Amino acid sequence: MKHFLVLTIVVLLVLTSSGFSQFENVSRKSQIELFGGLAIPLAPEEFKDYFKLGYSIHGQYVMFPSPKLGISFTAAYEPFTFDGDKFLEDLQALDPYTDYSGVTVDGQASVFELGVGVRPYLTSPEANTQFFLFGMGTYNILKTEATVSYLGFSSKSTDDEKKFGIAGGAGLEMPMTETLNLILQGVYRMIFTEDESTTFLGVTAGVVF
Repeated sequence: MKHFLVLTIVVLLVLTSSGFSQFENVSRKSQIELFGGLAIPLAPEEFKDYFKLGYSIHGQYVMFPSPKLGISFTAAYEPFTFDGDKFLEDLQALDPYTDYSGVTVDGQASVFELGVGVRPYLTSPEANTQFFLFGMGTYNILKTEATVSYLGFSSKSTDDEKKFGIAGGAGLEMPMTETLNLILQGVYRMIFTEDESTTFLGVTAGVVF
């Protein structure tokens, strides 16, 4: 899996290297980016069906070894809330002879991510609006928590996992003031969890310093 992540980064570097020479006399400054938005669960089915729309909070530092290529260092956090009512409705439908009234199920899940990636630009450094692609290798800390309650009694379970993953997407950056830019991006996240990978789509907006 580590070899796959390295190969992904190398391919992106090769794809963008051909356009470097014509911009070699133009430079980009390193930048700090802060952005947030929504995280949409996609897979596996139990994640997609029983977790509500989550939030996505990112901080990122990007340096530019070449005018058309950025190297990003990312920290991100995504919390999701478990939909206990829908879970009990589906459970009741599967087992209609059991009375689940009085039972409540609460839970949550979260992902903390550290990532390193590449960001090839499709536009020249002089362009007013910047379009870019990006790919990252990630290290993810996943935490899940569930509490089942009935007639005043409750049982709580927790689980922690540490998994590698990848992320990719596209975005654009445009000026908002003389010293501040607006950034918009969509990112597809895949975490290599057991049996089936955990995936979700992040749609975020933020500012660039």
